[in-house]
Amino acid sequence: MNLVVALFLAQDGIANGVVYALLAVAIVLLFSVTRITFVPQGEFVSYGALTFVAMQDGQRPGTIPLLGLLIALHVVVDLAAGWRRQRAVALLSSALRAVAGPLIVLALAYLGSSFHLPLIAQAVLAIAVITAAGPLLYRLVYQPLADASVLVLLIVSVALHFVMTGLALYIFGPSGQRSAPLIDITFPVMGVPIAGQTLLIIGITVALIGALYFASQHTLYGKAMQAVALNRTGARLMGISTALAGRTSFLLAAFIGALAGVLISPTTTILYDTGFLLGLKGFVGAILGGLASYPVSALGAVLIGLLESYSSFFASTYKEVIVFSLIIPILLVQTLRQHRIEEDDHDSEAVPAQLNLSPEALRRRRRIKTGLGVAFVLAVAAMPAILSDYQVALLNYVGLAAIVVLGLVLLTGVAGLTSFAQAAYVGIGAYITGYVSSTYGVSPWLTLPLALAVACVLALLGSLITVRLSGHYLPLATLSLAIVAYYLFAGLPQTGGQAGMTDIPPLTVAGTAVHSPKAWYVGIWGALLLLQLGMSNLLDSRPGRAIRALKSGAIMAESLGVNTWAMKIAAFVIACLLAALAGWLYAHFQRFLNPSPFSFNQGIEYLFMAVIGGAGSIGGALVGSGIVVLANQWLQTNLPLILGMQGDFEIIIFGIAAMAMLQLLPRGIWPALLDLTGLRVPKSWTFSADAKLPPLRDKPVPGETVLAVRGVSKNFGAIAANRNISLDAKAGEVLALIGPNGAGKSTLFDLISGVQRPSSGNVHFLGRESSYFPRDLSRAGMGRTFQHVRIVPEMTVVENTALGAHARADTSFLAAALRLDRPKEAMLIAEALRQLERVGLHGAATTNAGSLALGQQRVLEIARALASDPCLLLLDEPAAGLRHLEKQALAQLLKQLKAEGMAVIIVEHDMDFVMNLADRIVVMQFGEKLAEGTPCEIQRNPAVIEAYLGGAE
Repeated sequence: MNLVVALFLAQDGIANGVVYALLAVAIVLLFSVTRITFVPQGEFVSYGALTFVAMQDGQRPGTIPLLGLLIALHVVVDLAAGWRRQRAVALLSSALRAVAGPLIVLALAYLGSSFHLPLIAQAVLAIAVITAAGPLLYRLVYQPLADASVLVLLIVSVALHFVMTGLALYIFGPSGQRSAPLIDITFPVMGVPIAGQTLLIIGITVALIGALYFASQHTLYGKAMQAVALNRTGARLMGISTALAGRTSFLLAAFIGALAGVLISPTTTILYDTGFLLGLKGFVGAILGGLASYPVSALGAVLIGLLESYSSFFASTYKEVIVFSLIIPILLVQTLRQHRIEEDDHDSEAVPAQLNLSPEALRRRRRIKTGLGVAFVLAVAAMPAILSDYQVALLNYVGLAAIVVLGLVLLTGVAGLTSFAQAAYVGIGAYITGYVSSTYGVSPWLTLPLALAVACVLALLGSLITVRLSGHYLPLATLSLAIVAYYLFAGLPQTGGQAGMTDIPPLTVAGTAVHSPKAWYVGIWGALLLLQLGMSNLLDSRPGRAIRALKSGAIMAESLGVNTWAMKIAAFVIACLLAALAGWLYAHFQRFLNPSPFSFNQGIEYLFMAVIGGAGSIGGALVGSGIVVLANQWLQTNLPLILGMQGDFEIIIFGIAAMAMLQLLPRGIWPALLDLTGLRVPKSWTFSADAKLPPLRDKPVPGETVLAVRGVSKNFGAIAANRNISLDAKAGEVLALIGPNGAGKSTLFDLISGVQRPSSGNVHFLGRESSYFPRDLSRAGMGRTFQHVRIVPEMTVVENTALGAHARADTSFLAAALRLDRPKEAMLIAEALRQLERVGLHGAATTNAGSLALGQQRVLEIARALASDPCLLLLDEPAAGLRHLEKQALAQLLKQLKAEGMAVIIVEHDMDFVMNLADRIVVMQFGEKLAEGTPCEIQRNPAVIEAYLGGAE
């Protein structure tokens, strides 16, 4: 490479980088205001560019009628909302006012496309059409889900990407387009011609980023949008319209995307799907800026452009691999800068009401459900006898997809971890067996353990990095993994590249090659049914409960002794192993491999199968796979005939279906069917009266110091939540922490239990300095409840309580899946029942925990903490929400625990409850210890009377 080549590459890199910078800024804007990780940002680029090109060609672009359709849908949705509220006339007027701007743009674009306008006017119209569509998309797609989790919004964004890509193919066709340049001059610099269009792109980008940064920091509306980003509820209370902020941010994002499309259309050939990769590279820049900083994101995007340019010179085949491989370490650094225990952002899913049926009615419904299950298995067995080879082959593809989606049920629906990379692991299993068996003649049966082993190692390595990522970072990392894997499959000579791998040997059974779809059906569906049974067994076990607890919060699970990191890794690895198994089966069933079935789009489609069927249910894996695979086959055959052109238009249908499901049936079709038919019945538990209890730990003797807090302070920036606090807790006593709201009591609880690490000072538990890891402290004998109740609402009361005894037994995943853990499981359930009886919840053991009253949920938390056999019990406002008799029962229980030698620390606002129970009281105010003493001493303390009890009369 000489200097001239380096300068050419730098010019290309900077030109591309500033476009990525525009997209990065738009992505940061949307995420900071709406929490939406907007994957289709690049589609605005494609739409803007291709609309501009169509106008130059004298055509009326299809985006004009598309804008009209969005306007009509907006009005219909608002009218539907008004009809339910009986305000249709008022809302019709409001809806028409809301679409007045887009209607004006629509009229101008329709008229303007009838004339040959100057180039700059065509550019303005093209940008205006796409810009007008931005707020409409927000209203139709995102506003109904404004309070959903970041992960749900991300899945919706991916679905919208599918819809917009498919529509772009239909509107603009598959061929690439370029427009005439807005500035057709060049300037020589050091012997390298610099295009005027490139300078225009750079100038507009710098000006726009500067304007956005200034507006966000120095204007009233910019600060209002920042307030929406920081606290949506607080912004509403201050009179700031979050819906208006969302629409405004989408208007700006659509404008930026369309502007970028118009600017690059003369320098880059734009296809209908070009925007996706452009948008993802903008994402890399936005991630470099932490999805927060405009200047850093823009600079990072320019660096991505330069890296891409020079990579294309040195290793053009792997340039995408190089660029997208950057995402994972960047995300990892972002996550490691956060607190050690970071709660993932999960949607608060409503728990279905439990049927209030008599025992006989429940038994009857369970028999019906069992009968339907047996009928389903018999129907599966009968399919080869009544269907053709073609139909059976389709069912084989359903079964293969269901195996992959079954892993996503565990990973996403149960553990709450979203992955877009499952198709990549299907490809790993397929290519490993395909390459080894076809190149070296190894039996496919011997390549199965090899494929699973390689997939396990890669999944383990990937999970060691990705499961540390919190919130939306994890799915973004898996999306980058999927992209990297796809380009490796397409570029490596061992995989055959885009041409694919042929002549993969068939599977043989007893020396006979298996070719018939009906023979394959037996193997695929037999494996699927066994895997479903194993997954059901796993979820009904000690490790299964731990994985199910992940979705309700890492802090809660860690405080019960659950190794959340290990459970996340296990869920990730199991899901990847199921995907690799499906890939091994696919390779020998298909006997030909190319990268397309393992692309990132296919990974997204697997996730759609889980969402449509029911991501949290085993039956949903089969339902979603069946619907998508069979509908996909029908749509691929019939949609081109209906639309009059060839293309993957089925992605439009699946994208719309996924968005509709998340808005209307967020739990999926299978759970909705169970609710509709009344077949969602609680599990039939069999409790053994003589089950062995888990062993008890050695307890400190009464009077021994269990907890010693010395000079503890905790600062959050300039705010001191705790300052120089010292206290002791002894075995066989109740210590109460009292003080007004904001006094720092719950923060002190977090320091004691290891959720937070003190800024200074130290905590000693059982004579040793605290590890400040909740899991270790729980296993050593510290149990706690929370100020805001933290339970697993979809699990039963007895399962929630048994979760507290997690650390008192050890069960492997394999033993749980094979149902070999029943003696240990009976032991944990027996302990859970014993604690429920102590707190008076024995009669509600089989009730869903989410259906309990708030007071009962607090009591359940205490039973769960007691199941860990603690020697120190931390209770954060345990009497809140309890009625008088329930408080009396709780006080009696705590006195019993004290008599047994347990140390109890409670935070409570009910003074009568505290004064009649506590042996000693610590009073806190403004993060400091104000006083300490017996209840009588505290009641007579002048400082306490003045500061907390209201002053002397």
